[in-house]
Amino acid sequence: MSRADVCLIVEGAYPYVLGGVASWTHQLLCGLPEIRFALVTILPDPSFARGDKYTVPPNVVSRSHVYLFGEPPAALPQEPPEKFMAGIAAMHATPAAARCPHVQQLAAQWREAGLASVSIQGSRGAWAFMTEQYERLGRQVSFLDYFWTWRATHGPMFRLFDAALPAADVYHSLSTGYAGMLAALGASNHGGGMLLTEHGIYTRERDIEIVQAEWIYTEAPEGSAFAPDDPFFKRWWREQYRFLAKIAYQAADQVVALNDVNRGHQVRAGAPEDKMAIVPNGVPVARYAPLRAERDWTGRPFRVALIGRVVPIKDVKSFIRAIHLARAEVAVEAFVLGPLDEDPDYALECTQLVDLLELHDAVTFTGSVDVKEWLPRMDLVALTSVSESQPLVILEANAAGLPSVCTDVGGCRELLEGRAGDDARLGPSGLVVPVASPDAVSDAIVGLARSPERYAALARAAVARVEHYYGEEVLFAGYRRLYRELVPATRAGGAT
Repeated sequence: MSRADVCLIVEGAYPYVLGGVASWTHQLLCGLPEIRFALVTILPDPSFARGDKYTVPPNVVSRSHVYLFGEPPAALPQEPPEKFMAGIAAMHATPAAARCPHVQQLAAQWREAGLASVSIQGSRGAWAFMTEQYERLGRQVSFLDYFWTWRATHGPMFRLFDAALPAADVYHSLSTGYAGMLAALGASNHGGGMLLTEHGIYTRERDIEIVQAEWIYTEAPEGSAFAPDDPFFKRWWREQYRFLAKIAYQAADQVVALNDVNRGHQVRAGAPEDKMAIVPNGVPVARYAPLRAERDWTGRPFRVALIGRVVPIKDVKSFIRAIHLARAEVAVEAFVLGPLDEDPDYALECTQLVDLLELHDAVTFTGSVDVKEWLPRMDLVALTSVSESQPLVILEANAAGLPSVCTDVGGCRELLEGRAGDDARLGPSGLVVPVASPDAVSDAIVGLARSPERYAALARAAVARVEHYYGEEVLFAGYRRLYRELVPATRAGGAT
């Protein structure tokens, strides 16, 4: 197979998940038809590769998967060379901020010795090293819990060393985490450039999941019935993801943020300022223009949509509670437009909350839909997420002439109130509310339902803002330039 222009690495998303980063990925692939992409999708195990949700375009010249868990390779453990284990020891002894070179050296030694991840999981040398690390901790936690956490945190990392990535001029990761580390290894192994784009801030999103995680064991101190505020194993997982982020930030030639807010988060997390660039999301404005109309809800309920996956990070429960509160003031109908199969337990809790609040006639879960078919029927889009970057659904709603209510996360305030200068002078295109505040969301919905004049002003600003600053041509031009700049000098005359 010939060398690809760009190896695009995604974690748990495209083409198996609808919306969010997956939608953005499809937009990028389709919008740059002259660039030959090799697509690599990182998944927990093969069961997650269950049916494409997108028609992958023909400029994707190869597809492959990397699995973090599942059956180990069919090989007996071999003893890793002493210098490799010495490198592992050095990596653990070195502060996280300086570990990236160690990982790249380990990758080179891995290839040299012909190792497989089963060697790190099952060899005597690996066992001896793990038990030494445990002794260093002073046996402050159960060894059994320590052992399984070691396996769960180290195993997926070393599986990345097993991955046979396609040769490419640029390795483009759409997050830090495992995708960022894999892109760093690919660029190192094949001599390509590395580009990192962060939509949400991966470490912050993992922090939210870790706080809520019930699968991470929390041991109460001796003599107490209560778990500590910062339990050992949750701290370990948080540090793991910070370590992976450091690897990606240091290895990347360029780090892309979607807005100034996220750029600040990335720099504080270790991304070098001189590597930073901003390329905002964009939408095909002309495609949404026919969806605009004068909304008039006289004689019918005010219609509000939450567009997104039914998962905890979208805080759909706060949306449902806000609708419950708003119904006491105005006639309102709510629609949750998005898949329910990514977290079935959470989706069930949301539908049970609808039952509990007796909202059967007011809240509809549609499942996966074509959003463009639903936007003309809506009056307002509400986003109650606890973490976002620069949500495409807000831009799509704006392009269709709909104002939004959105929590104050990521770049949402910038999207709705504008950046300093001409953008801000357009006026607000929506209302910003605090996170986890159903009262504030309800007040915003009720206020707009009762004030058609204010609603119309927000809608006009929404259209103007997206037309001036968020057309998809800005997105495509930005990535064409970045790819061209990152092609190694020896191949600078290539297809990109």
